[in-house]
Amino acid sequence: MDLDSYTEFENNFRGSPEQIMDVLSNYDGVIDYILNIDKYPTLLDIGSGKGEWIEKCNAKGFKSIGIELDSKLANDCKNLNLNIKEGDALSLLDDFDEDTFSIVSAFHVIEQMSHENIKELLVKSKRILKTDGLLILETPSIDRILVSTKSFHIDPTYLNAIHPDLLDLMIKKSGFNNSKYYFINGGKLKKPDHVKLSRVLSGVAQDVVFIASKSKSLNNLIFNETNLIERDLRQAMTTLEAANDFDNDMSNRLIQYDEAIFLMRKRIIDLESQLQKFIRIYNKSFFFYFINKMTIVKRKIYSLKIVYKKIVKIFIRPLIDSKIFIFIINRIYKIDYLFYLLRSLERKLDQFGFRIYQYKFVKRSKRRKEDIELVDKHDKYLENYIDKSGDAKKIFLDLDKYSKL
Repeated sequence: MDLDSYTEFENNFRGSPEQIMDVLSNYDGVIDYILNIDKYPTLLDIGSGKGEWIEKCNAKGFKSIGIELDSKLANDCKNLNLNIKEGDALSLLDDFDEDTFSIVSAFHVIEQMSHENIKELLVKSKRILKTDGLLILETPSIDRILVSTKSFHIDPTYLNAIHPDLLDLMIKKSGFNNSKYYFINGGKLKKPDHVKLSRVLSGVAQDVVFIASKSKSLNNLIFNETNLIERDLRQAMTTLEAANDFDNDMSNRLIQYDEAIFLMRKRIIDLESQLQKFIRIYNKSFFFYFINKMTIVKRKIYSLKIVYKKIVKIFIRPLIDSKIFIFIINRIYKIDYLFYLLRSLERKLDQFGFRIYQYKFVKRSKRRKEDIELVDKHDKYLENYIDKSGDAKKIFLDLDKYSKL
């Protein structure tokens, strides 16, 4: 990747200066620790980038030097009046005297180097570091699933995913007497719900920082949890710790659910017992006796109704459909003074669902709405037919001409 392209890459993915300074506040305790033990604090920052870390330390009184391989980034730092040496760090480290720097730091640099070059960097850093000074190496945490499977591979300059236990061993074999690493920068989910899988994926540490000293007298006191170094580090969970939290919380919830289900089942059994008791009381009550008798009466009435219909069908229906009955009805309809009386009788019969059609008793259709729509449909059809048919118009005119109405 050419330099201009890499600068563009950093602008897109590295974060704003404000975000970088916020992340660097992890090391406020480290700065205070050095200021407490060293009257003339010095810093060598390998891979200084845009110089935010150097600016931060300079503001605290450090005398700082940066090493940057990228020419454009080095020039940008020089424009900010920062002391920057441009070139390869492994070569330039030989230019410094022993016991020169209070802090030697490299932020997201070692993952761009081979293991052999990392060993060389550690040996040379130990030489130029003061006795009570600190080595700081920060790198992406491959323990975080989204880092190791996705974001680590977005930078084309990254060569090696750093395993923290291996690098810690390399640091100690390089002559550092004390070394400890911390998982930091827990992502966007500061206090997520434990039972959410997103916490395991993106809520754990996205970076790991190694802090080492070659001092024998300090031993592990500098890494005591109450000291300044760990005071401001935003330590975060590992993936396994988050997964254990997830499992524990899920187990606790399942236990709670089991208890709730047990109580619900017990409650259901109690309710069923009470229901059976009420059923027995109801079965012995007068109300149940009355309802039972009314049901029997209803069935008797329904049976009688069926018998009645059968009798009507057997004896009365043939009489109604007989030619004599039809002849009588036909004659009655021709008696003028009985006409209106018969129409009134028809309306009454209509209420009971019967009609006299062609002098016969017939059941009225229950699909009254559908029948009306069907009649309207045929009426419209006949109207259209009369309008379009010459023969129909002629027949209509003849009827109109000779009709007595």
